[in-house]
Amino acid sequence: MKTFTIFFPLVIFAVAGLAQDIHYSQFYASPLTLNPALTGVNNCNYRVGVMYRNQWKSVSSNPYQTPSISFDINNVLQRIVKTGTLSVGALVLNDKAGAGDLTNLTIAGSVAYQRPLTASRKLNLSIGLQPAYVQKRLDFTKLSFENQFNGQDFDPTLSNGENFTDKFGYLDLNAGLFLSYAAGRNSDIFAGVSLFHILSPKETFIGGDNKLNMRIAGHGGVRLGVSEKLDLIPQILFMTQSKAKEVNLGLSIQYGFNPDVSLFLGGYDRLGDAIIGMAGLEYKRVRFGFSYDINTSSLKEASNGNGGFELSLSYTGCLGGFVLDKPIMFCPRY
Repeated sequence: MKTFTIFFPLVIFAVAGLAQDIHYSQFYASPLTLNPALTGVNNCNYRVGVMYRNQWKSVSSNPYQTPSISFDINNVLQRIVKTGTLSVGALVLNDKAGAGDLTNLTIAGSVAYQRPLTASRKLNLSIGLQPAYVQKRLDFTKLSFENQFNGQDFDPTLSNGENFTDKFGYLDLNAGLFLSYAAGRNSDIFAGVSLFHILSPKETFIGGDNKLNMRIAGHGGVRLGVSEKLDLIPQILFMTQSKAKEVNLGLSIQYGFNPDVSLFLGGYDRLGDAIIGMAGLEYKRVRFGFSYDINTSSLKEASNGNGGFELSLSYTGCLGGFVLDKPIMFCPRY
């Protein structure tokens, strides 16, 4: 038991230190963390979004927490940009993970350009760029080291015998492409690809030349209008970074009770990791979503199948007399 007490925080620290990028189960509810090209792609003019994820509470007393807030708007500089649409946005994310409170504070700005590729405006392209500043911190006073074990128990007043810095920061750059095609009156096809950490920034608490490898994400789906009130939306997300891969696929259903109220239900499978149940409600452009991950990986022995829950809240607004242009691109939902 003493050995477990000594080394469990170190395992958590090692996992946190080598962890891949954050991800949301409701990936389309967080467009600016999915693909910079989704900046400004909404159902009117501007969008405000808030996300919160809490994971591994059943395994650790220090669960991973990932809150973020974003804002984006389309049709800026409309007197200058005569062809297509220019969009801008901003994102603030503050991820906290593990026993040492490993914190990832990311502040990013996004810019995207959208334009129709055909005269019918059915096929549309968006290109996005997202510069960012990232700061990571680690509270070493909350970790336990072998040098602090005096033979019977821990003595936190003893030196941990390590030489490291508790924070570092770097500039980062992400980019992406997004295509949407209006296949019919009630059907749309959409797909995108995004690249994260294009600059391969240096990331280390202990010196050396550790580089953060590029993450590549591909995503897409179809909206199938079954009737005036019912839509089926199958989607897929694929991500790879270093030797890690993630595939998330599933189906969501949207039912509109009336023009102001819609209900969303969905189920996704993050292959080899979790089954995800999702539900959402939209009322007059305000959308709330909830999802829960049921762990299916080898960690389920310790987690009893519990993964984490996630909340999303967004509002899409129109600027009335200032911007009247109809959005040119389909906005994917859940």
